Amino acid sequence: MAAPGAPGARGGADGELSFDAVIIGAGHNGLTLGAYLARSGLSVGVFERRGEEGGGLCTEELTLPGFLHNVHANYHTFVGLAPAFRHLELTEEGLEYVRPEVQMASVFDDGRALCVHTDAERTHASIARFSERDADTFRRLQEEARSYVDLMLETFMYGPPVGLNDLTKALVTFGLDERSEFLEAKLRGSTIAQFLDRHFESDAVKAHLAFHAAICGYATDSKGLAIGFPLLVGKIDNWQLCLGGSHRLAHTLWRDLVRHGGLVHVQCDVERILVADGRAVGIELADGREVRARQLVASSIDVEQTLERLLADDPSTAALRARTGELRHPAWSLFSVHLALSSAPRYTAAAFDPDVDRAWVINLGYASAAELIADWQAVRQGRLPDPHPNAAVNSLFDARDAPPGSFTGLLRQIAPAKPQNGSIESWDEVKDAYATRCIETWQRFAPNIGEAVLASAIDTPADIARKLVNMRGGDWMVGEIALENLLDRRPLRELANYRTPVERLYMCGSTQHPHGFITFAPGYNALQVIARDLDLEPWWRWA
Repeated sequence: MAAPGAPGARGGADGELSFDAVIIGAGHNGLTLGAYLARSGLSVGVFERRGEEGGGLCTEELTLPGFLHNVHANYHTFVGLAPAFRHLELTEEGLEYVRPEVQMASVFDDGRALCVHTDAERTHASIARFSERDADTFRRLQEEARSYVDLMLETFMYGPPVGLNDLTKALVTFGLDERSEFLEAKLRGSTIAQFLDRHFESDAVKAHLAFHAAICGYATDSKGLAIGFPLLVGKIDNWQLCLGGSHRLAHTLWRDLVRHGGLVHVQCDVERILVADGRAVGIELADGREVRARQLVASSIDVEQTLERLLADDPSTAALRARTGELRHPAWSLFSVHLALSSAPRYTAAAFDPDVDRAWVINLGYASAAELIADWQAVRQGRLPDPHPNAAVNSLFDARDAPPGSFTGLLRQIAPAKPQNGSIESWDEVKDAYATRCIETWQRFAPNIGEAVLASAIDTPADIARKLVNMRGGDWMVGEIALENLLDRRPLRELANYRTPVERLYMCGSTQHPHGFITFAPGYNALQVIARDLDLEPWWRWA
């Protein structure tokens, strides 16, 4: 983190700061865009409201000293898939990940368990205990998805968005619709639950696959999301843990940016985007200072803040400001309980499959896709469902996140953004009782948990919204994942290509295609648009 006047910034009249590129927000997308631009030879200044860079990549001692908890981003599934890992040489800079051998599990009330391994044959054997047919189907689906995952990533994720019709045409062009057993035209109108019903027979298997989609942010009863489900399956065994906490990824991005001449200014709230003759020329900070942008301004914060606050007086964006009510945010969010534990959970289902005690991401009790759909419906109505949280114990794979002999625990439950259809602040009244119910659910499947809890800390949708104002109403995807809010429709058609009506003002955050989660894609895709506008040499295409 640098102070004004450090190398990379240029002083103007009266000590005014100026950069080639000014980026609003130091979440991972803002840092990603900044790092690429700095490597391209531009001077870059990133301005962040909070005291630490990284946004959702925050790791804190929430419970007791020495217990490190990933407050938001815990599961990283694009490690090795996102171009930034290669282009920015992140792992070569000391960033470390572990990919647990037992990636995921579902434990059921009847004492059985289903496990997904990094070893495909062991996954097949686990599924086969529920259905030989489903095990064979899953193997074919996973193998097929992996055969075109690079194409899907390039077409669907890491490029400016195409229309849904264009995506379908691309599949036809490459002949995937003819060769594929699972990609078909009807996916555009199908829910993930319908896809699972067409191809699988076991309720337990369907429950686990639906659970996997849900914790990736995909509501399994939303029409049209089945088109992205094969991609989710293609990375179902790529759940990875950032050693030392998720904030290590943010720090690595920051170091790369600074090493190439960029600056990150924290505790610098942006008050206004400066526009002259229809072009973005800089920003004004809350303390009145102005920062000039010689070539571009990019906002990685949400559309509402950008239009309604930072561009409140700009006439060219008035029509878009009038439409911010059309922006789609889900009625659900995440309710999290972070725990300090004296021992790791020991599951009753380990008698059926001992590997469950070595699993990282665990579904606690969903036994059918129908049960999960019932909970989607409940949370949209503001009702608190009976808890079926997912559980994770990072310390099983990273000894640095807890004192010796101790463990961190995480419970994460889908929940209404506004419980009982009240205000989001009503979470403060119900959070303690609901956290207790979540812990009791875990104890039902791992009886030793009751005595293992040393301390706990609760993170509600209201807490998310207070801490990360970008995530309005606890919307951790910064825009609903829905057919009407994907690709060239996200967040609005007029903003879908990362440009705005203001010349040289770009959107590069999770409001943009493809969505939130730690994908690096919005920042990377905005880069490609900026590179064309500024005639930058796209060195990353050959890196």
